[in-house]
Amino acid sequence: MTASSWAAAGLICLHLSSVGALPRETHVESVQPYLTGERDVRVVIADRASRVHLRPEGIAYVEDASSGKRLAVAQAGALLSARPAGGVVRLTGPGLRKSNRCIRISPAGQDPRVALSVSDGWGRRGHYAGSIYIYPTSRGLRLVEHVNLETYVSGVVAAEMPSHFPLEAMKAQTVAARTYALYHLGGHLREEADLCGRVHCQAYGGMPSSDSRAAVAARESAGQVLIWNGLVVDAMYHSACGGKTATAWQVRQGKLLPYLRQSADSAFGSFQRAYCAQDHDITWTRSYSLVEAGRLVSSNLGIVLGKPDLRPGRLQALRVIPGPDDNRVQWLKVYTHTGTYQVRGDAIRWLFGGGRPGREGLRSTSFEMKVEEGASGRPRRFLFSGKGHGHGIGLCQWGARGRALAGQQAPEILAAYYPGARLVDLAR
Repeated sequence: MTASSWAAAGLICLHLSSVGALPRETHVESVQPYLTGERDVRVVIADRASRVHLRPEGIAYVEDASSGKRLAVAQAGALLSARPAGGVVRLTGPGLRKSNRCIRISPAGQDPRVALSVSDGWGRRGHYAGSIYIYPTSRGLRLVEHVNLETYVSGVVAAEMPSHFPLEAMKAQTVAARTYALYHLGGHLREEADLCGRVHCQAYGGMPSSDSRAAVAARESAGQVLIWNGLVVDAMYHSACGGKTATAWQVRQGKLLPYLRQSADSAFGSFQRAYCAQDHDITWTRSYSLVEAGRLVSSNLGIVLGKPDLRPGRLQALRVIPGPDDNRVQWLKVYTHTGTYQVRGDAIRWLFGGGRPGREGLRSTSFEMKVEEGASGRPRRFLFSGKGHGHGIGLCQWGARGRALAGQQAPEILAAYYPGARLVDLAR
C-alpha cells in the first residue's frame, strides 16, 4: 500500500474506533477448549422448516434437551419425521410418537451419524455426526448440531472446496476454515448457536466420508490455527482473486487488518500466469439494460445501504470510482431522479444480485464498466467485464490449487495469503 493509502486507512480506523466498529478480538485462550475437544461448536443446520426427516445410521437416543431424560431409542435405519405443532416439536417414527418443547437426537452405536433432509425453509441434505437439537420457532423448526470442531471443519472443506483439489490446497483451506470458525464463534447466539451452515458463516453440509480428501486434510492439520499478535486471525477466503488479492479495508469496512492486504497471486507478475488462472470462470461478463439495472437498483439499493425503506426512484446513470490501486472498484455512484447514492466495496456485487451476500450479481469488484448510449445520449445498457470470483480477501482457493500443483506446501500457501500471520498447533 502507498503512504496515502495507509493514511486513508488510518483515518478510517480512527472513525471506526470512535463508533465501536473495529474488528473483534478473539484471544487464543478463549478458543482452546474447542481445539482440545472439551467443547463442541453449535451450528444451525436447518431453519424455518415445515418438516424434517432424519434417519440414524446406527441407533439414536431421543431425549428431552432440557432435562436430558431419554424419551425413546430409534433403531438404525428408522425414518423419523419432525414437524412443529402448537409450540412443540412432534416427532414420529416406527413405534414412536413424542411431543416436546425441544428434542435432542443423539447418534450412537458403530455408525453414529444421522441422515437429514428438510422440507421448506433451508437446510442441507447430508450426514451429521453430532447431537441434533430440534426447536420450534414462530416460522417452523430450527435444527442446531452440537459437533466436534474437527468434524465440523472437515464438512466445511468438503462443501467449500472442490474434492479434486490437491491435498496441500485442502490443508491450507482447512486451516483457514478452522481459524475463521474460531474467530467468528458466537455469531448466532440469538439462535442458541455459534455459527450457521450457510455462506453467511461457512458452507457446511455435515460429515464427509472418512476417506475423503477433506477428512484427510482435517486429520493431517488438526489443531492448526493462524494467529497474529496473540489473536486468532479473521481468515477470510474466496474462490478466485483474478491475479491479485484485495486489501480488506477497501472491500469490507472495518476489516483494517495487516494480514489481509493486497498481494500479487503470481510468481511472474502477469494475470495470465496467475496461480488461479486455471479457474474456468476466471473472466466473466454481465450486461444489463437500463430497465434491468433500474429494477435491481430499485429492489436492492436500500438493502445494501442499510436503509430498507429507501425508494430511490428511476435510475439515470452509473459511474465507477476505482480504488487506490485501480485493481478493484471501490465505489459505484448511482444517479436516480431522487438523488445520488454511493455503494461501496462488496455491496456493489450484491446490488446486482439479491442485495445480500450469497446472492451476488457481479462475480467480483475487479471489473470495468462500459456504457452504451442511445440516440438521446442517455445510457441504454451497462456492460461489465471482470475477473475473479468473490471478495478477493485472504486465501484464494483456485490460487491455492495452483500453488499446490507448483509444489508449495500448506504453510507456504497460507503465508502467501495471510502475510505476517503465524501458523501454530493449539491442540497440543
